[in-house]
Amino acid sequence: MTRIHATGTSEAHYRAERATIIAHISITSENRAESIRLATHLHNLVSSRAQQLRSSGDATWHAATPISTWTRKSYAQGSYSNVIVEHITSSTVRVKLSSLELVSELVTEFSEAGVRASVDWALTENTRRAHEQAARKAAVGQAREIAEDYASALGEQVTKVMTISDSQQPSFGGPAMRAMSAAPGGQPETAEVTVPEITISATVTGEFESA
Repeated sequence: MTRIHATGTSEAHYRAERATIIAHISITSENRAESIRLATHLHNLVSSRAQQLRSSGDATWHAATPISTWTRKSYAQGSYSNVIVEHITSSTVRVKLSSLELVSELVTEFSEAGVRASVDWALTENTRRAHEQAARKAAVGQAREIAEDYASALGEQVTKVMTISDSQQPSFGGPAMRAMSAAPGGQPETAEVTVPEITISATVTGEFESA
């Protein structure tokens, strides 16, 4: 009777099904009221666009954080006495798109408005769970196959599975795409956005008994 330890791994890649665009609004001004006014305008503009996308069915969800203002003090270049006081007002609006064809268009639209945008990619919840389950089964199957190989080399067969444990949590995720905002009146940098693949993997370690 022999105890065999074997590790199985499964990894697969699936095209992203959802994209969440995060609009980062930030306005800096030496005039506090102006900072708040401009940031509020951008915040409402982006929030309104997100609501339009939900109403048309192109987005499934959106959320906006309240605006906040803080003060930054610094010295003028070459001076240790001339203090510059700047007021920074910021907020974030997130919108989850179901129509991936709109990602590039919306990022460009936000950039032209003076908003920095980033994109998080994901699978739907049901798809992700199904692929995680498949990854776990495949990892267990590979661990069992490896154990069978070792048992065969010893002239034995696996007769019992003693334990199976996760070596890591199933991983999933996609790369983030970021777009910098354009200066007012400038030409924004635009590019074709390719929908990435989400990687889902699972690793298990098994203890087997052979005879």
